[in-house]
Amino acid sequence: MKSIRTFVLGTAIAASLSVSAMAEDPAPPDDAILVLDASGSMWGQIDGVNKIVIAKDVVEGLVRGLDDDQRLGFVAYGHRKGGDCSDIETLADVGADRDAVIEALRGLTPRGKTPLSKSIEHAANTLNYREKAASVILVSDGLETCSADPCALARTLEENGLDFTVHVVGFDVTVEERAGLQCIADETGGTFVAADNAEELAGALTQMTDAGGETEHATSTPVPASLAMKATILSGGPLIQSKLDWTVTPSSGGDPVFTITDTGSANTEILPGDYVAEVSWKGWKDGSEVKTGQMAFSVGSQQPKVITVPIDLGFTVSLDADDETQEGVAFNVTWSGPDELGTYIQVASREDGPREAIYFLGGKKTRDQGGVTDSSQPFTSQIGAPSMEGEYEVRYVLDQPRLILARTPLTVTDGGFGVTAPEEAPVSSVVKVGWSGEATPGDFVTIIEAGDAKAFNNGFTGKLKDDGTAELTMPAEPGDYEIRYVLANGYSPYPDTQYAVQATVPIRLTPVEAGISGPTEAIGGSQVGISVELPADWEDDYVSIAEVGATRFNRDSWATLGRADAADGTLELQAPNIEGDYELVYFLAPGDSVLARQPITITRAPATVDAPAQVKIGENFDVTWTGPAYKGDRIIIAPADVADSKMWGWGTRYGVAVPEGETNSGGTVANYQFTEPGAYEARYVTGLQHQVLARDTFTVVE
Repeated sequence: MKSIRTFVLGTAIAASLSVSAMAEDPAPPDDAILVLDASGSMWGQIDGVNKIVIAKDVVEGLVRGLDDDQRLGFVAYGHRKGGDCSDIETLADVGADRDAVIEALRGLTPRGKTPLSKSIEHAANTLNYREKAASVILVSDGLETCSADPCALARTLEENGLDFTVHVVGFDVTVEERAGLQCIADETGGTFVAADNAEELAGALTQMTDAGGETEHATSTPVPASLAMKATILSGGPLIQSKLDWTVTPSSGGDPVFTITDTGSANTEILPGDYVAEVSWKGWKDGSEVKTGQMAFSVGSQQPKVITVPIDLGFTVSLDADDETQEGVAFNVTWSGPDELGTYIQVASREDGPREAIYFLGGKKTRDQGGVTDSSQPFTSQIGAPSMEGEYEVRYVLDQPRLILARTPLTVTDGGFGVTAPEEAPVSSVVKVGWSGEATPGDFVTIIEAGDAKAFNNGFTGKLKDDGTAELTMPAEPGDYEIRYVLANGYSPYPDTQYAVQATVPIRLTPVEAGISGPTEAIGGSQVGISVELPADWEDDYVSIAEVGATRFNRDSWATLGRADAADGTLELQAPNIEGDYELVYFLAPGDSVLARQPITITRAPATVDAPAQVKIGENFDVTWTGPAYKGDRIIIAPADVADSKMWGWGTRYGVAVPEGETNSGGTVANYQFTEPGAYEARYVTGLQHQVLARDTFTVVE
């Protein structure tokens, strides 16, 4: 099957490039660009061979067989970055030397997404399609994955172009994918060929028999074809560039028709027929072991042939795993192999390359932790399962070079998750929601704005209870939201895996109302009586005397309603000591949104302080005061030239405490350590906000 697929793919591309050549009076062929899919899905396999390997060989054979006057450029997409829809690159300009195209082709490694539309547009613009006849040959194994409509783009390019054509080869595509790709060719008058099953490939082969070159007559002398041979470390691994010995022998036996030693890739001319290529490699590790590979192949008349032979490293590997698990439920995997060389156990999508894994664990490290250091002995461990149902692979992967040594399929089943909630709820209220499904450790429910791309918001999650319920605190802003069941799963850098949304239900949050009232004026630091109109679930709400227009509470004047025992709608709140215009503000919690305001003016509390006119160093002295005597008020002694805002940095020695409630009293400043004679002040300072309400200057002498 593989050889049929490979041959028809090449035949189809060649037919696309040969339209002008088959005309009765052939004109010079149009400039063309080959666009090759190098997205992650090309790691998929056909008959055990990676699709990218097959495509590289076929396309290289095509390039080698092009007429000398055919100017060809080469564009690839998805080969540099994962998840990047702008990963499109011209690897060889139109008219480039054939060797440059082949070198670029051989260096491709699938990684990313499938930006079909942008790639076709990129090629069209490179060909200056508005002013010149131009052809694009697209080889893809799937549909657009970058939120664009390639059919609509093809229609636009056809309308705007001078003579623009896109020929499409759908390589190993589904029926749905085939229809999506065929429309690109149909919109531009191009040819579509699906290389995806034996019947259709045979039909395409019959239709395009004359496209691969001149047909020999039975009596003609056989004409050799070019043969290019490459070797890779296992299937899909890196190309081997040196220390290779090649031998090509007819399948029927006999003497070799080609040999070469101590080289990398090899090229020769060979007559049509069936052959076996054998290659040996002396470059693995220290070169003490010779590794070999073998491949049977056929060569047609005047049809360039390219083969890639995998070198067998001779590893003994076993891999076994549960063939089915539920979303997020870890499962057993058992393996043996060359862990001492650096290996990983991976769970990955079947279309991911060997460097992309959803979950992985180090083979040797895990084995050593389990106390089984002999890598030839099977070892069993658990590994995490993906968060989404579907078909995956468990892989045994060598680290350097990164190669898949063994793989086994894994089916991830739906966990049957669901979530229920009321249609409406007040903002910032606590809502009971229901959940269902086979929960895994760490799963939770969350609320988030409807359609938000993030799985959840920190601060708005709820733990699952065994009775199938959970409690969630609603956000403070009204609007449309979603309550989601989130599968926590283990850490993974793979997109959309660690926290996967398994079920959603819409909920609308409605606004709530509250009121606040109190005096329009109060003395700084005094207790202010406040009345509040309470909504439901008010206990976490809070009030504050804050600056006018404030959206955050004043840390020096606030109280939570529950702690202030405001069930009867009243509470007391200490006013700020700094005079000025303020507001009584009612804040909703959580969310800190303001529900009500009322203006209030804070006036300065009256106070006096008296000290002796003169104090000798080392003597105790008395001070008297009048003032509000709030909690924490003090008489502070400081040099007269030290500003109020700086007196705390001077190394304050408190003079005397003002007992709470003693608004007209006095005390003795004892053992005050004056550092030098001079002018000093006694200052009445509030405990809250350290405001100086009064001051008296005195002189300190020797």
